[in-house]
Amino acid sequence: MRVSSNMIYDKGVATIQRQTAELIRTQQQVATGRRILTPADDPVAAARALELNQSQAINTQFMTNQGYAEDNLRLFESRLVGVGDVLQYSRERAVQAGNASLSQTELGFIASDLRSQFEAMLALANSQDANSEYLFAGYKSQTRPFEGGFGSVSYEGDQGTRTIQVSASRFMPVSLPGSEIFESSRLGGSRVMVGETSGAATLSPSGGTPVTDGLRYVVTATADPAVFDVTRLYPGLPPEPVDAADIGYSAGPPAQLAFDGMTFEVGGVPATGESFEVFVASGSLFENFAVFIDALERPGPSGMAGGAVDFALKTLDAGLDNVLRVRAQIGSQLVEVDNLRNVGSDLDVQYAQTLSRLQDVDMAEAISRLTRQQAFLEAAQASFVRVAGLSLFNFIN
Repeated sequence: MRVSSNMIYDKGVATIQRQTAELIRTQQQVATGRRILTPADDPVAAARALELNQSQAINTQFMTNQGYAEDNLRLFESRLVGVGDVLQYSRERAVQAGNASLSQTELGFIASDLRSQFEAMLALANSQDANSEYLFAGYKSQTRPFEGGFGSVSYEGDQGTRTIQVSASRFMPVSLPGSEIFESSRLGGSRVMVGETSGAATLSPSGGTPVTDGLRYVVTATADPAVFDVTRLYPGLPPEPVDAADIGYSAGPPAQLAFDGMTFEVGGVPATGESFEVFVASGSLFENFAVFIDALERPGPSGMAGGAVDFALKTLDAGLDNVLRVRAQIGSQLVEVDNLRNVGSDLDVQYAQTLSRLQDVDMAEAISRLTRQQAFLEAAQASFVRVAGLSLFNFIN
């Protein structure tokens, strides 16, 4: 076989170029720490690594969402703690108001204090987050959820619950509509309560459904045993007499009195001018709170606040129980977020280990290979110089 000078040069250059390429590839592997530099290096492993990278990115986003959910829940809980503190303080003041030795002036001082607590609770109900979104407005986060003031607070939000996806299959609620917290108090018994009376006769709820919640009535016997005057007392508004045609009486026995959808059993024979105080509780914390404050400012038939105190304790306890129920739910969700974060962290470690096994280069082997390839390249370069010098012209004198 004839070996030409061109062949020698071509083979030598090709060998040096191939070894240089292999050396550069090894250098890149050592520099990046990656075994797979292009999908062509290992198509199967490259495809699997791409899937794992995508899964890891999704898991990272879920962990970020878990942080957002925790922040929202803790902010939500802090506002509920504030509401609970207001209710607890108001309950203590209600107990103080039950002291029969207090004068009307002293009851007025308590009422003034409780009006401030009313405004504090209304401010908490209209709390906003760092993005100026209302916490208790449902989906209508740009709408102030509770409008109005003493005796006329209305909910303007909706019933939506905002959620954040914290795992592949879990959308966690991070808010509740204000109506579920401030308008969903659940009394253990009847919503109709009879408070103070100015005489020996009795008045007991016996049935019916009130047509209006969150107000107080004063029922007064007249000279005619079958006729009663009934006055509605809405918080912050002048007294409103109930039309005589809307008041029903049955002599019984037992004697029955009916008005505004409610029925009462009358015990004994009320004396002329004898009065009863009737409270109708609402699911709304604001309405019940306003009824109690109004009762302190305008005491019932006996001139004391006993009936109002009993009404306040029952409704404030119901509201506090509802707040505690929601706080328990939030606490459970915070525990769930912690558990999901732990699972996500473990999963992230598993993804990293699998990716390392697929992509990372064995540094000891790569450095050893790099050293060997450098030696090969240097030998190829040296031998090329020697072989390129093999010419008959070098031996002709």
